[in-house]
Amino acid sequence: MNIRHTLTSTVAVAALAAGIGTASAQENVKLTFLSGFPPPATVVGAFLKGYQPAVDAQLAKTGNYKIEWNLAHSGQIVKPRGELEGLENGLGDIGIVVTAFHADKVPLYEISYKTPFTTTNMDLITRTTKKLEGQFPQYQARWKEFNQTSLYPTGSVDNYLIISKSPIGGIADLKGRKVGAAGPNLPWVLAIGAAGVQTNLADAYNSLTTGIYDNMVVWAQAAGAFKLCEPAPYMLHADLGAVQSNILNINLDVLASLPDEVRKAIVDNAETWHVANEKIVVGAAEAMLNRCRNEFGLKETRLPEADRQAWAKAMPPIAKEWATTLDKDGLPGSEILGIYMDAMRANNEPVLRNWDRE
Repeated sequence: MNIRHTLTSTVAVAALAAGIGTASAQENVKLTFLSGFPPPATVVGAFLKGYQPAVDAQLAKTGNYKIEWNLAHSGQIVKPRGELEGLENGLGDIGIVVTAFHADKVPLYEISYKTPFTTTNMDLITRTTKKLEGQFPQYQARWKEFNQTSLYPTGSVDNYLIISKSPIGGIADLKGRKVGAAGPNLPWVLAIGAAGVQTNLADAYNSLTTGIYDNMVVWAQAAGAFKLCEPAPYMLHADLGAVQSNILNINLDVLASLPDEVRKAIVDNAETWHVANEKIVVGAAEAMLNRCRNEFGLKETRLPEADRQAWAKAMPPIAKEWATTLDKDGLPGSEILGIYMDAMRANNEPVLRNWDRE
């Protein structure tokens, strides 16, 4: 997408017309933000309430540039899953790519999905991923193939749980049930005999209501924000863990065309997006649970620890298999897995299974 800059200083025009000299003109830069998801999705809300104001504030310090934001979220330009292609083709300039939907294209970002029962510290996962991006050029090299680059990763999940339309108390209750899940979550539920149904958050309410599936792998903030506990008022706290699943990306042609000061503001404030997002996810978890309790009569059960251990052991060695496949493709899968798990252990996270070893 071509960036169009427009001079918009009525002060300058008036000054010139009056013959009193030249005033500096502020340059407007048009940028289109795209996401298939609406603002209740924390990563979109964090862009609108955290990142965008931070970029604007940095540019306002000099007054040389102002961004005219076209905020094309909620599927205005692309539907969920369409963000990567939309940025690649220039339908938008900057946007949020959900890496969970593109494991075939950016497989290195799958690591937290291959290591459940490891941590509920979403910030640690995100910052570990950011360090890996800096350590291994293969991350950005893969994005370059799609004419974009990563500005910062984040998650939207602090701790996965299960919601259900009927009572649920343990992993035995899930056997044979239809369970909605994002693609990378499907091996988790298949391991305990459930029938996994691939889905996304935007479709979840209707899918639960119509019976496409009767259970879903989700997280507290989303369960309340999207009212998923209305059709599915039973909740199993399974402590499956947090994941990194979103990337704030910008089109490479757009980034190269930006004035230096604007480019710096776009890059400098990327971490602000993650910080704002994590605050929303973690801060809203209990509030959204209370919404489910108060408005929809949520009934909660905690998965027994013996079941959690049995669930972790029931899974095949999904992390080692993932790493080995990447190794064969010339990517440093095993090295990345080892560094990632070392980071979790070094931070004394409640690692239930050492995925790089078994």
